[in-house]
Amino acid sequence: MENTDYDVTRYRTHITRWWLAILLGLFFFIMGIVVFFKPGDSYMALSVIFGIMVILSGIYEIYLGSNSRIQSGRGWLIAAGIVEVLLGILLWSIPAMLFSVLPFVLGFWLMFRGFTAIGIASDMQDYGVRGAGWTMAIAILVIICAFFVLFNPIIGVGLAVFWLGASLILAGIDMMVHGAHLHRLQKQLR
Repeated sequence: MENTDYDVTRYRTHITRWWLAILLGLFFFIMGIVVFFKPGDSYMALSVIFGIMVILSGIYEIYLGSNSRIQSGRGWLIAAGIVEVLLGILLWSIPAMLFSVLPFVLGFWLMFRGFTAIGIASDMQDYGVRGAGWTMAIAILVIICAFFVLFNPIIGVGLAVFWLGASLILAGIDMMVHGAHLHRLQKQLR
């Protein structure tokens, strides 16, 4: 499907804020690397760090939803952002309570991010944006990593930390690729 002026105006906020996706993706990527190089750090610290990341991700979703000209799906984007902010606040403020359930919370959040990325890839494909296949592939990898985190928590914190690091790196790459595609689209529209 070709981009029309109507289609472009509907996505203008997303396109002009391409740098937010890259910045958040870079943050996720760096946090994934940190998780790999500091696995011995406190498991509770992961809860706090992850809480901050989920809050930032939720704020990004709320911002895009509230500034979007797209009527369909706008409410879902805002609702998803609110859920992420609340989950992040919970993780950040009560890390001791979440010590035993953190792998499940991480797994469900990563799965949620993966399905969100599939939706983004679908939109990219609908509007003829190159790279939709890569976004879809990375989203599927994030979902696979989420399943490993969800179904292997008994194996121990080490595996959860490993899959968390891998998932954060993949989610970061996905967001940076998405931001780069939005930037390229913005250049084409000038």
